[in-house]
Amino acid sequence: MTENEKHTIRKLLYKSLIALIVLALLDILYYFTLYPKDLEENCSLMEISMRGEKGVDIVYLGESSNFSSAETDTDKRYICVMIDDLLPEHNVGNLSKSACHAGIYYDILRNIPKRNEVKTAIVTVNMRSFTTEWIYSNLEPALRKEQIMMKKAPTLFRRMLLAFKAYPSWTEEERSAMLTEGFKKQTFTLPHPFPFHNAYDWDHEVGTNCVMFDGSHPALDTIALACHHIKHFAYTLDDKNPRIKDLDNIVKLCRKRGWQPVFNILAENVDQVDSLCDPNLMYLLKRNVQYVTDRYEAMGVITVNNLTAVRDASFLDRDFPTEHYDQVGRQAIAENVAATIKQRLP
Repeated sequence: MTENEKHTIRKLLYKSLIALIVLALLDILYYFTLYPKDLEENCSLMEISMRGEKGVDIVYLGESSNFSSAETDTDKRYICVMIDDLLPEHNVGNLSKSACHAGIYYDILRNIPKRNEVKTAIVTVNMRSFTTEWIYSNLEPALRKEQIMMKKAPTLFRRMLLAFKAYPSWTEEERSAMLTEGFKKQTFTLPHPFPFHNAYDWDHEVGTNCVMFDGSHPALDTIALACHHIKHFAYTLDDKNPRIKDLDNIVKLCRKRGWQPVFNILAENVDQVDSLCDPNLMYLLKRNVQYVTDRYEAMGVITVNNLTAVRDASFLDRDFPTEHYDQVGRQAIAENVAATIKQRLP
């Protein structure tokens, strides 16, 4: 290497070092000036994470199931508040936001400040969240935008990603195409012959012919509801599902930070599934719940199976499957979670 080449390399290294120092100084300047405002405007999730440092030993991560209530409810307490009341020796904190799923819960958990008193993390598990409909939900882009500001990266770099819209965004036409393709890939297996092998074909058959599994021809809104259940529960869960990967990450994070994970598998409207859909759908739903239970109990997770804990009358939404309950339903979930914690936590 000639002396000129060495000199050129030294100049490049010097300029690179100067650039890094300038970027570091700009990042510090941004952190103490504009960052708090940007965080407030673009990331409500970070504020939720901050609640984990406020003297709570149990954190409850949920979505709208936690706080939805019926107008006629005389008790409108959140599920997490009910759990807190049932566990007087503990202090349960609420880390919930509408439309959240395991991927969002992971980001909330890992941004809880290092100085905290958390010992247990109760994580809501919606069986619908594993499916195409939720993965491509029209609420997902807004959540993914917030996740950018939750990254473990320099604040200025996160702001740059936000400025360049480095998060998924799609039109309704694009979303419709992704849903169609996703339902075709949402396959399932059964231990006996069945004419369908994915959610798309099963849904198409029922929706096009307007015939229920028992041969009846009910009103179109009943057909539509049956099809919604098929699209949300006709799948075979395995470790390739992105939500399973998110739950795996949560388990690893909890191990690293010394927290006991509790997976609260929410109640689905099994009464509707039983009455509206072929029995194979209930088989798939229960088998997928068993998959979650077996997989994560083996990893040291405490699982609470609330799948059948709530009756049809306690579900608030009548034309679409949700995990929104009246006070009777919320109380049933809370009691099961609290009882399991009392039994299995030291």
